[in-house]
Amino acid sequence: MGILILLTVISPYTTIIPAIYITYKVLCGKIYIYKNHWNVGLLLLFIWSLIVGIVNYSIKSMAAAFVVFMYLCISIFLQSYCENENMVEKIYRCLVKFSLFSAIFGVAEKLIYIFFHFNIWARFLELTAQPIVNNRIYSTFGNPNVAGNWFAIMIIVGFYFCSNTSKSTKLLYEITTFLFVILLCLTGSRGAFIGLLFGLFTYYLLKGNKKDMWMVISIFILIVAIIFVPLQIFKTIATHDIDGSFNSRFGIWSGCLKMIKLKPFTGWGIMGISNHGASFMKGYYYATLYHGHNIWIALSTALGTVGLFIYMYMKINLYRNLKTLYVQNCRLVPMLAGIQAIIIGHGLVDFTMIAPQTGLLFILCSAVTSALAKQYSNSLLEGSLNDSKYKHLSKVG
Repeated sequence: MGILILLTVISPYTTIIPAIYITYKVLCGKIYIYKNHWNVGLLLLFIWSLIVGIVNYSIKSMAAAFVVFMYLCISIFLQSYCENENMVEKIYRCLVKFSLFSAIFGVAEKLIYIFFHFNIWARFLELTAQPIVNNRIYSTFGNPNVAGNWFAIMIIVGFYFCSNTSKSTKLLYEITTFLFVILLCLTGSRGAFIGLLFGLFTYYLLKGNKKDMWMVISIFILIVAIIFVPLQIFKTIATHDIDGSFNSRFGIWSGCLKMIKLKPFTGWGIMGISNHGASFMKGYYYATLYHGHNIWIALSTALGTVGLFIYMYMKINLYRNLKTLYVQNCRLVPMLAGIQAIIIGHGLVDFTMIAPQTGLLFILCSAVTSALAKQYSNSLLEGSLNDSKYKHLSKVG
């Protein structure tokens, strides 16, 4: 599992290796398939994505639909692997450990730009027609906003281990978590900051532990300051024109709404914005724009109301699963709910789930939540049956 996680972290392009490997393992029939709402939802999303691609005569959208199928296979694999909470923690420890490499790389990237005015990704970005953003780090994620989303999630994971490890390792996780905070600042992703505010609020609402409150208050104040601080001050941290950022999003959202109006039921396919967005988003469109910079708008544009309802079905059942785990005092609930909150918060202004690395983080969190909820529900049912049997035997006795 460690090598699969490493390949996921070090580059968005190497994620295809673990994805193909896991899909192969599942298709070979050696992995038990759990029948739950999450897996059913992903299957429906795959089928509908494929249908929409066919309806729109889009080979790209049909091909992209199979990415959803791979996500389904990855979910099945993770649910089979995560037999208990300790296995889940093992995965997230690996994520924190390998994310340190991304953090160090991000710091080096920033220092190189400060001292040599050289963007180490510039040549590659030119070749792939992606916009070059100087002074904002890409780290190992290919995009500052994706990097921001990743480090925001790692901050929540870091908080979890700070609260659930021995004193000897707690300091290490605290230092690591603050390093992730610094890296989040260097990405200049305000959307990720907003997501982290959602995540921190959710985490400590469910955690109910005041021992580490000083840490979250410090980071909370820092994030709020960065979001609302005057623009000129923020530019010394990372060049990010907030006015231009939000104006461009309004243009993209307006274009997407026009597309939705034309095809409200089926949508335009997963690659619909890439294929047709230029004519609807004049002045706000660029060559590598693949999504609507908002989860709900992007899904409605790509897959119509049907796709949106399938996604809502999946999210509602994820909430129910988290509620089940919370009632059963699962120690992972604050972290899992915090990660989902980050995705929702950041999803108001971006759609980072479309990127392979952050997409896999979302799949991991959701699949693990579904698997643990199933295990806790089975344990609760077995306990109820045993209690009933005991009471029956007592009466007979």
